[in-house]
Amino acid sequence: MLMTRSLLPLLGLLAVLLSACDSAGNADGTTINVHLENANGLSANLDRITIAGEQEMLRNTPIDDGGHFSFSFAEPLSDGLYQIRVGAQKATLALDDADGTVEIEGKLSTFGNYDFSVTGSADAAETVTTMNRIQEVAGLDEFQEMIGAVNNDYTAAYVAFRALQRAGEAGLPVHEAVVQRLPEGDPSRDNYNRYLEQLKQQIAFAKSQELIQPGQPAPDLVLQNPEGEKVVLSDLRGQVVLLDFWAAWCGPCRRENPNVVKVYNKYKDQGFTIYSVSLDGIDDNQAARLTPEQLEVARDNQRQKWVAAIEQDGLIWENHGSELKRWSGEASAKYGVRGIPATFLIDREGKIAEIGLRGAASIERALQRVL
Repeated sequence: MLMTRSLLPLLGLLAVLLSACDSAGNADGTTINVHLENANGLSANLDRITIAGEQEMLRNTPIDDGGHFSFSFAEPLSDGLYQIRVGAQKATLALDDADGTVEIEGKLSTFGNYDFSVTGSADAAETVTTMNRIQEVAGLDEFQEMIGAVNNDYTAAYVAFRALQRAGEAGLPVHEAVVQRLPEGDPSRDNYNRYLEQLKQQIAFAKSQELIQPGQPAPDLVLQNPEGEKVVLSDLRGQVVLLDFWAAWCGPCRRENPNVVKVYNKYKDQGFTIYSVSLDGIDDNQAARLTPEQLEVARDNQRQKWVAAIEQDGLIWENHGSELKRWSGEASAKYGVRGIPATFLIDREGKIAEIGLRGAASIERALQRVL
């Protein structure tokens, strides 16, 4: 009985402590308290998002008559980007797993413009400050300096991605710098890298529209043959080369191959050769849905189909190359190829002589002029 009485003060103190923890929402978790004027009667969503990728809704909650709402989690939210959505207004913030209770105060009408205050999270507050500073930056150099000074890697990457959508090639150094700051294997890093690959292809294609003209130097290509050895287009300088884009899966290409073979057999001893670029393989969108092991198997299957088509169609020249990335490769972007078959006749000096030759007679006439 005496022992029970002696425990009563301790139990009472424990109850008080537990009650205090409960009233604050779990002391070890994350709570986001928001007050937005004129948001009463609406609902709010909290999403976890990735840069250049998908979003996952974590919570949905009603907003009370005073414009207050909260998102509470028993466990800390992991480092990353989170988006709060209220009606048509939304704002993205970086959070740290050490953030406990985050307080946001603002108005619904200006929430999407990052006109609100944040306390309880240095990273979220930095996101707001950085988004507001974009309007004051005078040029790309100043923007790069600003981004370099941002502490949170997710904020730096998110702001760069948002702000440089139309910067084109000039923005590449900034993009490449911020994506390297993201953790290896992070979905935002993977998505950002895929975006950069697509951006580089778009830039290469735009350049190709200016560069791929008769009389212009032919851009060099360094690809791998089916055995994994390098085949370099510029190594053929001194010969007349038919650069031929095709694929095993392309019906028109396979029907055109006998014409190409006919011309090759007739002129191969007169300084003429062929450099074939296969667009077989797995593109970036398909690759993103596969594990590394599955991707390796899929690309090997495509390689085997490529080899089989070479043998079946009698493409006996040595120069066969591919990135095994279908339309996601750099070779097609360099030459502005949007459809196959596509051919480019290159003279002995490495300059483009003719474009878009189809049929044995057409290839032969152009070849005779160049030879």
